[in-house]
Amino acid sequence: MKMTTGQQMASQPTQEGMPDMGKLMKYMIYLSPLMMLFFFNNYASGLSLYYFVSNLISIGIMLVIKNYILDEDKIHAQIQVNKKKPKKQNKFQKKMADMMEQAEQQKQAQEKRKK
Repeated sequence: MKMTTGQQMASQPTQEGMPDMGKLMKYMIYLSPLMMLFFFNNYASGLSLYYFVSNLISIGIMLVIKNYILDEDKIHAQIQVNKKKPKKQNKFQKKMADMMEQAEQQKQAQEKRKK
């Protein structure tokens, strides 16, 4: 199961004296349209209404995508398949791996000479 940022924050152990950020983030998502309504209320009325409605629509779209469009099991299975695939090395990574092998060989050769 794929975890959202809020779920990851909630799963982390809380430190003493620190607020639970996962719960705070969860509530902020739902409170932001109302806060925007009050913050922008002294501007033109159309602007306040625009921000309020656009935030509500954005929340609705996110909920629809999360609950009806994304298949978390399928995504998790694809991630597991991708983890099993060997990673391709680019030229720089190959060169660095070769240099590390040479350094290890030189180190072993020096240790043999000392014995």
